[in-house]
Parts: sequence; structure tokens; C-alpha cells
Amino acid sequence: MERISQHLIEGLRAGEADAYRCVVELFERPLLNFIERSVGNPALAEDLFQETFVRVVQALPAYEPRAAFSTWVFTIARNLCLDYHKHQRLVRQVSLDAPVAEDGGGVIPFSEALAARQQAPDEAAAAREEATRLREAIATLSPILRESLILRVYNRLSYEEIAEIVEAPVGTVKFRVHDAVRQLGKALGVKAAEAPPGEERRIREA
Repeated sequence: MERISQHLIEGLRAGEADAYRCVVELFERPLLNFIERSVGNPALAEDLFQETFVRVVQALPAYEPRAAFSTWVFTIARNLCLDYHKHQRLVRQVSLDAPVAEDGGGVIPFSEALAARQQAPDEAAAAREEATRLREAIATLSPILRESLILRVYNRLSYEEIAEIVEAPVGTVKFRVHDAVRQLGKALGVKAAEAPPGEERRIREA
């Protein structure tokens, strides 16, 4: 997502309404995307998005730019999602409505592999069925694997940024993303293509 300028952060600190509105607009799409995929409930995601910015404003006096401002905000949102899961004890489905893209790297061709197996005359219906299967498969991932996959593939954050958010080593984050993709492939009966050495994997829209 677009980097938040220091000018906007200072405006937020000063309580400027225009700065607040601008920052919220910049975060709205990526952060709502992340929260909704984490809790599986659009209405709840809206509430948690609003609560995230309540906490951002409350914590802003103590904010120190050791990490990017966006990383700090995502960390607050993630903690709210974790609190929700802790209290609810429920595993929520993750929506896959938005397109998926990453910069660089190889491809795990889930959509292509699935399409190749489609024999039904109604391809649109078959595609919807496969998308449902993919949603259900992602919902079976452990919360730790699912959140790393969401942050990497859907929010396009770097491994370093994710490591800051989830408070884990970069190598651990890479393993979690790799393991999440491996488990998805196994659940779907699709063999994930190996990315070329040194390149990353990515998942396309299903």
C-alpha cells in the first residue's frame, strides 16, 4: 500500500480532521481486506476497522517510527482479530473475492490446474464450485498459517513487514507461507508447482 507520509502522521497527532480522513481512506481497502479475511464476517470487519483507528488515535502519542506506520496499524488490527478469535473460539472462513497478485516470483497455478480438470459444460458454475472449495480449504488452515498467507498473498506485504506484525523471524514467516500453500495444494488435490530457485510463490485469483 501507499507509504504514509510523516506530514500526515503529524497531522494525525495534531488531531487534524483532514489528516485523519486521508489516512483512513488510504488504509480502508487493504486493512478491511485483511480483517475480513481474518474474521470471515464483513459487518464485524467494519467494526474492527473502526476500532483499529480508535486505538491508533489513542496510541499515537506513544508511537515511535521503529517500524513503518502501516506495519504498526496492521499490528493493531491483527491484535484485535486475535482477541476476537480468542473470545469466540470459532474458525471463520476467509473470503477470496478480491484479485490476488504479488510482485515478482513464480506462480502456483491453482486456478489453471483446477480449470484443466473441469469437464462440466457450465464452466461458470464449475468455477464457483472450485472457488468454494478453495475458501473452505483456506478456512481449515491454522490461524497462524492463514494470517501469514493473507498478509503475503492478499495484502502483498513483504516477509520483513509480516515478521514485524506477527512478531516472528523472517524465516519462520517464509516457512508458514510455504506450509500454508502446501496444505492448500494437498487439500485441493492439486500439486503446487515449484517456484524457480530464489523466487517466491504466489496464488492467483480462483
